[in-house]
Amino acid sequence: MTDNDTPQTGNSIDAPEPLVEKGRGFSLIWLIPIVAILVGGGIGIDTIRNRGVHAVITLPTAEWIEPGKTKIRYLNIDVGTVDAVHMNEKGDGVELHCTLIKASKKYLNEGANFWLVYPRVGAGGISGLGTLVSGAYLSIQLGPTDAEPKRLFKALKTAPLESDISPGLTIQLHTEKLNSLDVGSPVYFRQIQVGKVERHELEKDGSGVVLKVFFTPEYAGLVREDSRFWNAGGIQVSGSLAHLEVEAESLDSIIAGGIAFDTPSGEKADPAAKGSKFWLHSSKADVETYPFRYGGLRIYIEGPELGSVAIGDEVYYREIPVGAVITQELLNDSRHVRVGLNIQRRYAKLVRSNSVFWNASGISASLGLSGLEIHTGSIASILAGGIAFATPNSPGHEVKPGSVFQMHDEVKDAWLEWSPLIWRGAPGEAPPEANQKSAEGKESRIARFFHHKNKDEVESQKAGEPNKDSSQDGAHEEKRHGFFHKLFHKKDKDADDKD
Repeated sequence: MTDNDTPQTGNSIDAPEPLVEKGRGFSLIWLIPIVAILVGGGIGIDTIRNRGVHAVITLPTAEWIEPGKTKIRYLNIDVGTVDAVHMNEKGDGVELHCTLIKASKKYLNEGANFWLVYPRVGAGGISGLGTLVSGAYLSIQLGPTDAEPKRLFKALKTAPLESDISPGLTIQLHTEKLNSLDVGSPVYFRQIQVGKVERHELEKDGSGVVLKVFFTPEYAGLVREDSRFWNAGGIQVSGSLAHLEVEAESLDSIIAGGIAFDTPSGEKADPAAKGSKFWLHSSKADVETYPFRYGGLRIYIEGPELGSVAIGDEVYYREIPVGAVITQELLNDSRHVRVGLNIQRRYAKLVRSNSVFWNASGISASLGLSGLEIHTGSIASILAGGIAFATPNSPGHEVKPGSVFQMHDEVKDAWLEWSPLIWRGAPGEAPPEANQKSAEGKESRIARFFHHKNKDEVESQKAGEPNKDSSQDGAHEEKRHGFFHKLFHKKDKDADDKD
């Protein structure tokens, strides 16, 4: 066996040469990671674009708050969530880190407000009852879109007043004490609720209580300048044992308190303006006794003694009640007293800088050369007391609130003869007398324009002198008849000259 002789195992087959194919471009297997990248990138971009708005809301406490569960709602729709709660840097409150939907971004500005809604029980009823099931939540009042952006907010203690976010009429009621009234107490007109108490606070000097009352637009027109308000809480009992009269506005007013009002059926006053001030009487009977205690022009009169003047006494103009005495005090010099008057708004123009005031209470008498003179006011002022005033025929300027006048002990006859024309009609409307005088003046001016008599002729006629001859009449023809005579008779004169 030679070296070339090698054992054969099986069949001897020549191995084919390997076939190498050339690449055919991009492989489809790469589409999977590319598609995944694109999808992931698209999701990321969409997430960034639709990412919510972050805001921080501060509260005194985290009570009722559950991170991840407490919602932020607008019009009872979820618009955000409280993500986390942290103590603030000062340690006197908490910070709520919240995320709101993207659509709220343009409303999170100066003017936006947040407040916590949870179950509450008050005079106005039960609020937030639904939170017993759904849990407490933060409510939002959107801010104006043109305001400065804001991301840090201090939550309100209570929901904003309806008057701050809704149209309507807001007035002030002043009273000596709150009694059973509270925020939410209803306001009735003919036993139908037309408003509510939104807020109450002490007077700045602590002398009484101020209530802020709100009326929706459909009921705002019921409040007039001479409307009268009284406390309608509880039950009003009047009469005798044989005939008792029991009055109450509603069951709600008996339990929680309330306010009622009406408007006198006489002269129709103008609608009350926003912020108008009225006196809240203790009862309806008090309204009949002291009808005008607040809401108009507040002025003062001073004198050496008070006399029989008392709080609640009426103020008279031409024996018509136009206001009331609302305060009285001893001045610092201990020699004079000061009496505060409230003049109804519709009569405020009657008080001028030169008006005079006197004590109209009771009867005064004086003995002079002409005999015994008796001075009295109206029967009402004699029986109940009061202050009267008059304004000269040439009225001075209108006065500002807080103006001070002298209080005279008795009236002078000349004052009673004053009868000034002080128009109290609608703005821009002239009084009838002024219209008549204006018409007469206009007519006289027209007459003088079309037929003017010279001064010499008028004086001579007054003196009874005979008329001048015809030649003089012809010379003064043009003067007597003026411009229009010359205009219309020029042709005739020219024709005569030609003849």
